[in-house]
Amino acid sequence: METHKAMVLLRNRIKSIIKPEVIGWGIVFLGFIVRIRQYFANRSFWGDEASLAINIVSRSFIELTKPLGFHQAAPVGFLFIEKFLITVFGNHDYILRLFPLFSGILALYLIYRITLERFDFIGVFALLMFALNTWLVNFSVEFKQYGSDVMVTLLLIYLSIRCLKEKPNATDFLWLGAVGFVAIWVSHVSIFILPGIGLALAFEKFIHKKQISFVWLLSLGAAWLISFGIDYLFILRHTAADKYFYTYWLKSFLPLQAGDIFPWLENVYYKFVLIILDRTDLSAGYMVLVFAVIGGLSLLYRQRSLALIIISPFIVTLIASALQKYPLSYRFMLFLLPLALLLMAEGIGKMYQIFARINRYFALALYSIPVLLMLVPLTQSAMGNFRIPPTIAEMKPVLAFVEENKQPGDIIYVHYRSVPAFNYYAPFFRLDTENVIIGKDRQNPQKALDLFFSDIKELQGKDRVWVILSEIPYCYDCEGDKQLFFENSLNENGSMRDRILAPNAVAYLYDFNP
Repeated sequence: METHKAMVLLRNRIKSIIKPEVIGWGIVFLGFIVRIRQYFANRSFWGDEASLAINIVSRSFIELTKPLGFHQAAPVGFLFIEKFLITVFGNHDYILRLFPLFSGILALYLIYRITLERFDFIGVFALLMFALNTWLVNFSVEFKQYGSDVMVTLLLIYLSIRCLKEKPNATDFLWLGAVGFVAIWVSHVSIFILPGIGLALAFEKFIHKKQISFVWLLSLGAAWLISFGIDYLFILRHTAADKYFYTYWLKSFLPLQAGDIFPWLENVYYKFVLIILDRTDLSAGYMVLVFAVIGGLSLLYRQRSLALIIISPFIVTLIASALQKYPLSYRFMLFLLPLALLLMAEGIGKMYQIFARINRYFALALYSIPVLLMLVPLTQSAMGNFRIPPTIAEMKPVLAFVEENKQPGDIIYVHYRSVPAFNYYAPFFRLDTENVIIGKDRQNPQKALDLFFSDIKELQGKDRVWVILSEIPYCYDCEGDKQLFFENSLNENGSMRDRILAPNAVAYLYDFNP
């Protein structure tokens, strides 16, 4: 008997210490550390990042409202924030990454608040998955808008939850209306989140008879529609009409032919599973689907308005894709990731409740197995990236080597895949002034490779030519190491004097004078 009392006291003591708030803050701190680690690794911009950076550096605020160069598209609010940052703090890659980093950290706090207020202890699972997710961590330091899309999504959901209180006040609606108005300009995906919020608030008023002012609802809808209308009229319609984007992303739009829909959905679903669990095996696919469906049904029963807010973006996004307005592929679905994690957490919690009625220990074991199957690989991946931060193409050490070893009269040949990163970084290494030859860009990889060889032939007779390659491109008739293929091809035309190898980037010094 005394032993039993001691065990009860010990269990109560542990519960008093291990509170969801304490565990939640610990996870937020962990997520903060892994994001800061990636930021201070300060990897080089890869092609897409550099292309967007060149637009921001070379254009005024007004010019940023026009269609961007280098086949880039981003919300004008995002562009303005980045332009403001480099105007105040100077043009550096780590300055341009400040807003994505801020977005990643704020998103951590927001999902902590959402899980704490609406999902109780089971929300810790969603929070931990969010904190360690490699895609979310990487896009917290990626100079693109997809990380801030996640932040805006969670911010809108958090503010809408405040309006679902028993007694919401005008201030709550004012904040939601104002942030929604601005969010449309900062994040394209906000237009997939706002309809569900409006629907949930209308549901609360007309079905649950909650005392929500009709004027507030009308004002929210009017403000968001006006904001979207202005944005579409002056900005978005140009992007929507761009034939390059349409052609490039054609396979990422939901097909309307009946026979193509299911294979397309399966393909997109497993892409989504990849960004959730960093793997695409069948067990991962089943776990995500089962827990998310159960979670959706449970949430519809438990908190219908919140369920509408979380589930509706998936439906609205599919409709936009069917209308060929939004591609569904990897990073474009990143903003849906936290919503899926919330549904999965709800589903796992519901399954535990069901089996706990039979046996609590059996339910705990059953609950722990899938949680560990999802968390362990994700944790291993996150810790591996923490030890060795991932890179895409390290242009900075390559250009630093060229600057140090370049002699007057040297020619620099830049392969077309390396052009955006070279154009952004070259001024920092004083390599943008003379004797630079830019490779010809072609959408057809094989034609581009033929043009590369043609360019090298035209350099015959030159005794000091630097050849810069990054994001090593397509090569036909090559097996294995693509970089070695290009090196061997260059050796057939001249003799190598020097080289520097960096992750997915290289600079060769060649003598093409026979």
